[in-house]
Amino acid sequence: MKYLNQLLKEKSILFLFVPFLVGILFLMLRYGKGPSHILVNQWNSPTADTFFKYVTDFGDGALFAVVIILLAFFKFRWALYELLAALMTLVFVFITKQVIFKGMPRPVKYFENQEVLHLVEGVKMHEWNSFPSGHTITAFAIFMILVLVIKNNYLKFLFVMAAILAAYSRVYLSQHFLGDIFSGAIIGTLIAVFSCTVIDNLGPLKKSTWIDKNLILLFGHKHEQ
Repeated sequence: MKYLNQLLKEKSILFLFVPFLVGILFLMLRYGKGPSHILVNQWNSPTADTFFKYVTDFGDGALFAVVIILLAFFKFRWALYELLAALMTLVFVFITKQVIFKGMPRPVKYFENQEVLHLVEGVKMHEWNSFPSGHTITAFAIFMILVLVIKNNYLKFLFVMAAILAAYSRVYLSQHFLGDIFSGAIIGTLIAVFSCTVIDNLGPLKKSTWIDKNLILLFGHKHEQ
């Protein structure tokens, strides 16, 4: 796969994403579901509370709309990548969380009455449908597409870091377990790769000339006419 191979060659993936996944996997295998969550959740501070309370919004579905609009000013093809990824994320998250894995307890329910969790004031806590992490899927779907289309290496690192921080915030805030964000990161990345591949190979779009234009060029052309 063209885009998967491209990601695997990215330095931001090798030096940030891969160690992130390996670290999560180690903690899960070494300590187990509950203890690994407690271990991560105990690494907290007032500053981190505020930081992760807001950085978790990088995984909010509304960010898809913002990114789609912004990318339309650069290239419609890129905006379509994100649009398809948004639709796929919406469907996948609904099916997995509301149908297949419906009822899986989140940390606050899993540790109910144990008073072992550090919770951040002002964060609305959810109790059910833990697997997988929808915020993590969303963040990685959005930012991995940006990694694929943007050429600047510094921005690539920032995009991957943003996705990782959004994912980590879900555990820090006790909204998810490590396994939820581990799976979410992989699923979101695959959605990004699949979306780019489908748009590039969709019959009607392959013959279109507008797809590689942008809003400025499109409206500029109409104005000239």
